[in-house]
Amino acid sequence: MAFLFLFIFLGYHNVLFRGPFGMHFMRQTDSLSFVSQYYNDGYDFFNPKLFNLKNIEGRAACEFPITYYVTSILYGILGPKMYLLKLIHLIISFTGLFYVFKLAHLVLKDYVYAALIALFLCTSTVYNFYAFNYLPDTPALSFVLIAWYYAFKYQINGQRNTLVKAFFFFTLGSLIKVTFLINPIALLIFYLFVYLFQRKHLEGLKSKGLVLKYGLISLLLVFSWNAYILHYNQQYDSHSFNTTALPIWELTKHDIHLIWNDYVMSYWYNSYFANSSFHFMAILFLLPLIFIKKSNFNISLINGLLFLGCICFSILFYAQFKDHDYYFLICIPFIILTLINGLNTLRNIDLSQKYHRFFKVVFLLIVIAGINHSRHKITERYQYPMDEYSQTGLLIDQNKLAIDNLNIPKNAKVILAPEPSQNGGLFYLNRMGWTIPSLKEITQEKLIDLKLKGANYFVLVSKDIQTLEKLKIEGELILESNDLSVFRLKR
Repeated sequence: MAFLFLFIFLGYHNVLFRGPFGMHFMRQTDSLSFVSQYYNDGYDFFNPKLFNLKNIEGRAACEFPITYYVTSILYGILGPKMYLLKLIHLIISFTGLFYVFKLAHLVLKDYVYAALIALFLCTSTVYNFYAFNYLPDTPALSFVLIAWYYAFKYQINGQRNTLVKAFFFFTLGSLIKVTFLINPIALLIFYLFVYLFQRKHLEGLKSKGLVLKYGLISLLLVFSWNAYILHYNQQYDSHSFNTTALPIWELTKHDIHLIWNDYVMSYWYNSYFANSSFHFMAILFLLPLIFIKKSNFNISLINGLLFLGCICFSILFYAQFKDHDYYFLICIPFIILTLINGLNTLRNIDLSQKYHRFFKVVFLLIVIAGINHSRHKITERYQYPMDEYSQTGLLIDQNKLAIDNLNIPKNAKVILAPEPSQNGGLFYLNRMGWTIPSLKEITQEKLIDLKLKGANYFVLVSKDIQTLEKLKIEGELILESNDLSVFRLKR
C-alpha cells in the first residue's frame, strides 16, 4: 500500500506511458537505444550498440546492460513499449526501499523507525526522479542497498549464503555503475581492519576468510567488465560515454567555486533533499560523534569509510556535479547508515519512551514535509520544456505517422540535423545514422562524405531556406510538414 501511495502521490501515474523528456533527455534516449538495438539486432549481450554511426557499426559500451537486456526480451514478448524499462527500474528501486526498511529494523528492532528511514529516501527529488526513469543509476543504488542488508545480517548469523547474497548484489550494483564499488571496498577495508586490530567485534563469525574471498571475486568481476568495455570502445572507436575521471585539480579556481556555489549549493541543493531533511541528517550525524560510547562500532567504522569514499568520488568526478544531479546518489548508502547509526545511538542513551514517541513524531513530520516538497519539485521536472537536445527527437515523434507512411527501409541510414543529441532523433526513427549538431555544419562536403558512407535519407528539423536549397541539390524532398522535411538522397 505504501508503494502504491508513493506511485500516485509522486505523480508517477501521470508519466507512466510518457517517453523520454526533460532533464537528461539525451542520456535517457541512450539507454533506450541500447534496449532497441538488442531487440533489433539479435540479443547479443556482449555486443551492445546504439543508433549513432559516429562509432564503428554504432557499437558502444558503458554500464553493465542487464536491465536493458531484460527489457529487450520483454519487447520480444509484449512489443517495443518504452515504459517497460521504467517499470523494471521502479520495481528494483522499490525493492531497494524495502530492504532499507529491513536493514533499519535489523539494527534498531523498531518498525516505526525502520519505516521512517526507508521513507526518508523519498524526500530526495533526485532519488524519486530517477527511481522511475530510463537511467540505471537508482536501480544500481538499490542493488547496493539490498547488499548492505545482507552484509549486516552476515555479522549476526555468520552464514555463508548471506555473505554470498551481499557480494552478489554489491557486484551487480557496481557492474551497472562502477562508482558504487566504494561500497564493497569499504566493507572489505572494514573487515581487514577488524581482523587485524578489533577481532572482538566479530567473535561470532566462523570463517573470516570468506569475506576476503568473495570480496576479491566481486572486485575481479567488476574490473573485468570495465576492462572489457574499455577494450570494446577502443575496438569500435567509440567515444559516446565518459570512462575517465574528471578530477577537481584539473579545474580552475573559478570553475571550482562556480560548480559549488551556483550548482551544488544553489541549483541542485533542494533536489538532493529538502532543507528539513538535511537538518535532521546533521543532527543524527553528530549524535554518534558526541556519544561515541553509545554508538555502534561496526556501523560507525563502515560509515566513516563510506564517507571517505564519497569524498574521494567527489574529488575525482567534481566536474560532473555541474550537470549531473544523479551523481549525488553515490552518497545515499552513507546517508542511510547515518540515520540508522544516529537513531541507534539515541536508543542507547536510555531515554524514556515518551521522548522516543516525540522524536518519532518529529521524524514523521520531516518525512511528510520532505516527500511533499519532492512532489512539487518532480512536478516542475515533469513540466520541463522542450530544449535543444530533445527538440529533434520529440518533433520526429510528433510526426511519426507521416514518416512511417514513407516506408523508409529498416536498414536505411539517416542523417539528422540540427541534432545535438547523439541518439534522440535516431531512436525515434528507429534507424541508424549520423547527427549534425548545427545548421552551419551542413556542408556540401559533409553530405557527399556521409552519402559515400551509406546515408540514404536526410531529416531536417528546420525551415532554414538556405539549408533546404542545399539539400534539394543532393536529394529529393519526399515529406514536408510544419516541423520538418525529409529528403531521399541521390546516389
